Amino acid sequence: MICSNTECRRDFTPSTHNQIYCSAECCRIATNKRIKEKYHENKARLSGKDRRCACGAKLSRYNKSAQCSACEAKVLLETKNEIKRYLGVTVIATQTAHYPVYGH
Repeated sequence: MICSNTECRRDFTPSTHNQIYCSAECCRIATNKRIKEKYHENKARLSGKDRRCACGAKLSRYNKSAQCSACEAKVLLETKNEIKRYLGVTVIATQTAHYPVYGH
């Protein structure tokens, strides 16, 4: 297996089923890098850096997500409909994400 630390990429044999780094040092380096990236992303968001949803809507600095609420509601509705189709419930689509109508 190859170490998941992008700076290392050394081949190693994992000692546990979920080990992705070759050593504790590589794990620490990768974790610190990830924490630093999240810190700078959060700092930019709170300072008012212009962020856009995939649909083009401007995101508020208080919105921690990368999606606007309309897109989140759309994804939630699609997920619920997919679960209902899996369970065999007939789904009648509506135009509002808040009040879907379901047929049995």
